[in-house]
Amino acid sequence: MSKPNIDKTAKVDKNACLEEGVSIGPYAIVEEKVHLAKGVSVGAHAQIKGNSYLGENSSVGTGAVIGEVPQMLGMRQTKGKLYIGKNNIIREYVTIHTATKENCSTTIGDNNFLMGFSHVAHDCKLADNIVVCNGSLLAGCVEVGKGAFISGCVVVHQFVRVGKLAMVGGLSRVNQDVAPFMMVVGDSRVWGINLVGLRRASFPRAEIKKIKQAYKILYRKGLSLKKAISELESVDSEKVKEIYLFILSSKRGISGPKKSSLWEKIFLDYPYFVRSKILTYDRFLESRKNKKCL
Repeated sequence: MSKPNIDKTAKVDKNACLEEGVSIGPYAIVEEKVHLAKGVSVGAHAQIKGNSYLGENSSVGTGAVIGEVPQMLGMRQTKGKLYIGKNNIIREYVTIHTATKENCSTTIGDNNFLMGFSHVAHDCKLADNIVVCNGSLLAGCVEVGKGAFISGCVVVHQFVRVGKLAMVGGLSRVNQDVAPFMMVVGDSRVWGINLVGLRRASFPRAEIKKIKQAYKILYRKGLSLKKAISELESVDSEKVKEIYLFILSSKRGISGPKKSSLWEKIFLDYPYFVRSKILTYDRFLESRKNKKCL
């Protein structure tokens, strides 16, 4: 049974609960109500605060602040809890806040990867196998489904839900719910399904085909939401059922079809269009013909 390995410069409260195999780096701070499960590692200058639990084999990077007081006007001390599951990787300078109420908790599941400088605010609920890339910000009460991928420098509005295996493109602004399996780019606009994520999750081709069908019903037919949901109900697929049940339970509305603003057309649509039209092999053949003519 290995005792916790605590650097001599670290400050660990005597009432903190540290299980076997815990490692605390230089100048790290661990407060009294913290519980670090077996094999947790805390990097240099990191702070683990408040009523926080970190599950087995999770790691906290340099300078991260875990369990801080929610960023709300008038709130000066931690009331709620923070629960982080097993095998999570929390990189450098990540910030995660506790819940706002005493009997509530900010919750992060298992096997998640939170990259540097990302932020998870109070009362968020993150499932398992999620990736949150560098600099992305999740506001209060955001929910993220299993296997979702949030790219770099994304901002997610409070109370928004990001569905299972959805993908949010870099620099996006998400202020409405993202349905499961969809891909959002820009200002809450759905551009397609998360095909790469579905393949990595070993979805059968037949199931992917039905999800594509659901996408077309929702975003390409020009139907009202009521009629689209009615059509979705007729598709024989458990995954499609997940989509329309998610929509029915939405309180903020779901992200809309691809209708770009002028700025998005200039900086997103047009560059994407140009890249997709560049045929490298055709250009190569054309250059060879020109050389022969010379």
